[in-house]
Amino acid sequence: MIDLVLTIIFAYQLHRMSKNRGIPSLPYVMNYVVAIIIMAVSMAFVFIYFYGIDALKSEKGIQAAMLFEPVAISFEVLLFIYFRQRIQKAVVNDQTEEEDNDKKPDSGEKKDLSYFR
Repeated sequence: MIDLVLTIIFAYQLHRMSKNRGIPSLPYVMNYVVAIIIMAVSMAFVFIYFYGIDALKSEKGIQAAMLFEPVAISFEVLLFIYFRQRIQKAVVNDQTEEEDNDKKPDSGEKKDLSYFR
């Protein structure tokens, strides 16, 4: 349950940070959520491989499953930090700065545009 809450909170924070930077948030949020889902499914397969399919029916199996939880939480936090760093390093394309740099002072002479004919 804590995994779901952390995923929602971190996905919202990634969305908010990318919107504040002016970059699209969908790639960061979707990559984060997909990585969490892949990690959860792979950890479930590892648990079933080592403890068997009926492991969660006993108290000992549930305790063994709880040993995987710190790994899952640390993966979520580190993945959030990774995507946060990518958002912070992303280049922001500001249209006004590009337009100002493209404008050059008019020198008064006309360019030869005869090759367009």
